[in-house]
Amino acid sequence: MLLEVVDMGGGTILEVVEQYLLSCRAEAKSPKTIRWYRQKLTLFAACLGKDTEDVANITRGQVRRFLTHLQYDVKAGQNNPRKPERGEGLSGHTVHGYAWALRAFLSWTERDRIIERSPMRGMKIPKLPTLIMPSFSKEEVRALLDPDTYQGEMKVRNHTMMVLLLDTGIRVSELVGLKVGDVHFRSGCFVVCGKGNKQRSVPMGRICQALLNRYIRRQRPEPATPTVANVFLTQQGRPITQDWVYKIVARTCRGLGIRGKRLGPHTCGHTFAKRFLMNGGDLLTLQRILGHSSLEVVRAYVDLNTEDPLVQQRRFSPVDCLEAAS
Repeated sequence: MLLEVVDMGGGTILEVVEQYLLSCRAEAKSPKTIRWYRQKLTLFAACLGKDTEDVANITRGQVRRFLTHLQYDVKAGQNNPRKPERGEGLSGHTVHGYAWALRAFLSWTERDRIIERSPMRGMKIPKLPTLIMPSFSKEEVRALLDPDTYQGEMKVRNHTMMVLLLDTGIRVSELVGLKVGDVHFRSGCFVVCGKGNKQRSVPMGRICQALLNRYIRRQRPEPATPTVANVFLTQQGRPITQDWVYKIVARTCRGLGIRGKRLGPHTCGHTFAKRFLMNGGDLLTLQRILGHSSLEVVRAYVDLNTEDPLVQQRRFSPVDCLEAAS
């Protein structure tokens, strides 16, 4: 059964939610983050209904019942108008996201003295599950990097985007938002605006630099208006959208016969992180390149449950290396 937002009389909880979202905007949180909070907090208010009209009356038991409801009763896509409902339940990551958003909201109400004490203070929330996300194999990466893989009038653009995703691990939002003036070929890096509107410098490899330079100088379409400064444009000279990048990556992967993994830019980022470490890079440098706030987040990108530990053991086995040196 779909949950609907009910009329809560004075709408006290929803009013406090609006105050919180206003606070998020004042802190310069991105519109996407604010929409994320709104969707989750509005659903929580709908689940409470008229049983709790005042945010100060929210109890720990109600929070736990809400999270249990998400875990066992709500189907994937059920409350998302942009996605069709699917038969399976919500993922552990989705439930964790609801709990995290609710805890942040209630902690804010305590800090702003709207309530005396958050009912979630000291409360354990569902653990974030450890997922094994397949990355592209070396053979698949070679095929994705091959310029002959790409066809059509925009083949140079599509090939350059794929190389940039695999060589730097940037997010799709960062790719479509990249401006020509933020690319610095002399220093071999470009500047992106990532999560939390934080800017960071991202280094490029030599091949990536050469391809990006050629695309910008020779293949980039004429911008539709003088204000369009994005690197990657449509044939009509407008900024390419995130949805189009997803479609291009998925179509290219399917054309190569790649199956059994998520066919999108996120897998390119995961592949970059994994191969960066396999080639001798360190976690701290990877953290800076990807723009993550903690090493724990970076470790989530790296799938160690593969054949790689076996290869590493054969190369670096203490006993084998000792025998070889004797």
